[in-house]
Amino acid sequence: MYVIMYLLMNTISYIPQFVSVSDLQRRYPELLRTLKASQKPLLVLKKNDLEAVIITPAFYRLMMEKVQEYEEKDALLALANYNKEKKAKKLKKMKTIKELFE
Repeated sequence: MYVIMYLLMNTISYIPQFVSVSDLQRRYPELLRTLKASQKPLLVLKKNDLEAVIITPAFYRLMMEKVQEYEEKDALLALANYNKEKKAKKLKKMKTIKELFE
């Protein structure tokens, strides 16, 4: 979740549009056209609390690509850290799961 919010904030260089749940119900076709034209997320508020975020399919694909890139980089870093610790002989063989928390 935090990764997606981080990506959302770093991908958007503008202030997104806010709309209330009741406005969304009344003006759905108009807001959908605006969303498609602007490519900006639509933040839906209910009693001034964020209820939902509506994004375009293209924006969703971009976010998923960024998440995948982030996860791949994270995995590569973990692998590099493993190899570094293995080389330094800092790894331990454990017989039980309890040993992880000791």
